[in-house]
Parts: sequence; structure tokens; C-alpha cells
Amino acid sequence: MFPTSVIRTLARSEEMFAETHNFVALTAHVTGAVDIDAMSAAFDALLEAHPVLAGHLERLPDGRHQIVVDDLMPPGIDVVYLDDAATEAPHMHLDQRVALAHLRLTVHNGQARPTFYIHHCLADGHHQFSFVEELFSWYTELVCTGSLRPIDVQPAPVPLEAVLAERGIHKLQRSGLERYLPAMFAYELPPSRRATNEVTPALPTHVPVARCRLSERETRDLISFCRTHHLRTNAVLSAAILLAEWRIRETPHIPVPYIYPVDLRYFLSPPLGATACTNPLGVATYLARIDRNTDIAGLARDIADAFQADMADGVIQQSLLHFSPQYVGNPPGLPDIVMFTDNGPIPAVSTPPGMEVTGCHSDMYFGVDAGIDMYSSGIIADRVFVEHHSHAPAPERSINAIATLLRTVADQHAATGVG
Repeated sequence: MFPTSVIRTLARSEEMFAETHNFVALTAHVTGAVDIDAMSAAFDALLEAHPVLAGHLERLPDGRHQIVVDDLMPPGIDVVYLDDAATEAPHMHLDQRVALAHLRLTVHNGQARPTFYIHHCLADGHHQFSFVEELFSWYTELVCTGSLRPIDVQPAPVPLEAVLAERGIHKLQRSGLERYLPAMFAYELPPSRRATNEVTPALPTHVPVARCRLSERETRDLISFCRTHHLRTNAVLSAAILLAEWRIRETPHIPVPYIYPVDLRYFLSPPLGATACTNPLGVATYLARIDRNTDIAGLARDIADAFQADMADGVIQQSLLHFSPQYVGNPPGLPDIVMFTDNGPIPAVSTPPGMEVTGCHSDMYFGVDAGIDMYSSGIIADRVFVEHHSHAPAPERSINAIATLLRTVADQHAATGVG
């Protein structure tokens, strides 16, 4: 037996991710040689700086979970060598009862790709990117100097509830879900296209994913289109996803419910550091009423206006005090909800000479008995990428429709300056 210590019990905002056994993997696309020993040492430094990453979850008799660390040595990195003919590595064995963070190096055709896995109860996307940035910083220091500066040990991040309470943000009457009421039980709905499993898997399984990536030129023109129309890229990407979903559903008279997380770090006062809170998120909602005359700029502006109104009223900031987003299933009587996470511009990470990060992609893992369906996006190395993580048939269908919409907008704007 090894001594263990409890860091803390999960808060309600974190329990959702423990119940769904939700891990998120982020893979960096790199060029140049990767020193495996240095990457392993950098990962050890990351665990030393953030001891909570070396923890695991234990379920209490009342069903809640707690983060626990023990005196066992962390397992280190996982290195997988693929044959030249292989297309992908077997999926990582993930178990929240054993570990909450992993690093894998997949070596294929002489090129290594690092993948950082983290349990969602510990970190949102912003938080995860910060860990990856720190990992590459340690790695670069080791490769360039052969040693590391002294490591400052960081405390475990606090939950959203504590962050809101410290800033005097309390539960209001509105949750944000009121926007969906006009669509509840108002339409004869077709069967959901989202697949379900007959049994709950014992461990989290990979969610199928389809991806697209714009070119640098297309990304520049798309961002120029956003600036011309005084719109955030997030709103335009949201509009493109909703328009694609509306067309694919082939139910033009039925509105499309939309929900998306909001990174509260950009809105809280006093400011909140990247790794200070596990998931400092609010949730924004929108009900898209689309017809053949709906254009992407008009829809994006309406999404942005609804967001601004809910932020001004304080609804988004306290939304997760009312409910937890359902990654599984859909409320009865409501059309399938579109979920979208936009990670925004992803900053460049430190790399040693001869190595460069040229892109990234994410993967989702869940242990649930219902179909997952969600979109994610970001901008890295000056290129927009969009991903559709879904158990629905043919997720590439919506991704292709979204890519076509975005490229059309970019091309038309480049040709006319308006779009």
C-alpha cells in the first residue's frame, strides 16, 4: 500500500466530467527531430510544477468524486512506433481511477507527434493549451541548455463555484435556457441522427471525428471579412456551423438550438490566470431561425447581439450555477442541440532550433451510453481549423459543408472586399 492524500472533492461544475469520464487529447503537428528523453524530462517537470496532474479520481460512497495523489512514481510518457504503412496509433488506455494526465509520443516515418491527454474535470481548452505551452517551454530549455531552471510548484486549480463566489457572482432567476422554450414540443421532430450505445463502456472511448483546415490565404480573407463586418471570428464560425446543420437536417421550418461555452477569464474582475481554475466557463445559448434568405453575416451579428445582451445582464456568468451542459442525450421535445467550442487563436509555443509546431488537432474520449455530437475550432499557425466530434453517421458531411461555406465567404470577400 502506498500513502495517499486527498487534494479535494470535485465541485458540481467538475462532477459532470467525472460522470462522463471525459478526457481531451491535444496533438501537436511538429516538423524536425524530437528528443524523446528531453520530452520525457519536460513532462516530469510539468508534473512537478502541477502535482494535481499526477493525481487520479476516487469515487466516494455518496457517488461524488475526489482528486487523490499517491506516492507512486508517475508512469512517464508513452512512446508508440508505427509501421510505415500504419495510419494511426491505437487509442490510449484512459482510466480516471488511475491517472488524469498522459503524454504520448507517436513516431511514424521518423517523425514524432506529441499528444497531451487531460481529464476535463481538471482543465478546459485554455487551461490545457497553457499546460502544452509550459511543456514545450521546459522541453526547449532542456534541449538548448541541458538543464532546467528551478521549478515553482503550483497549487491545484480551484473550481468555478469558488471563482464566482469570490467575485460576488450569484445565481440569478434566468439560466439562459429560456431561449429554447419556443422550440420545446412545438414541432413534429424527425428521429435524432445521433447514435446511442446499448451499454455504457467501462472506460472512455474515442469519439469519431472529421476535420477541415483552411489555408493561410483563406484564413486571412475570412478574418478580413469579419473585420469588415465588425464581427468576431467566433460569431462567423458559429453562423457557418448553424447554416450547415440547418441544410443537412432538411427540416427548414424547425429552428436549430445552439449552445457554446464562454471563457470567463476575459470577463471576470479581478482577472483570472490561465491555470487558476479548472473550467472557468459560462454557457451562452441561441435559437437559430434560419430560412433561405439568411446570410452568414446577418446570422453572425444576431448571435453576437444575443451574446452581448446576456453578458450585460449577467446571465452567462452565472449560467453554470443553474445546470451542467449535457454531453449525452438531448432534452425531450427539443430539436438536436448544436454544441460548439471555439478556442480562438492558439499562441505559438517555444521550440528549439530545427523544430516547429505547424498545427494541432484534438480528440475526445467519453464513457457514456449516448451519442456525443459537438464541434470545436481554433486558429493555429495562421490557419483556421474546425472539427466535428460525433457518433452521428458521416460527420464529414457537415465538416465539408462548413468548409465550403467558409471558403466561399473568404473567396467572395477577396474578390469584392465585402462578401
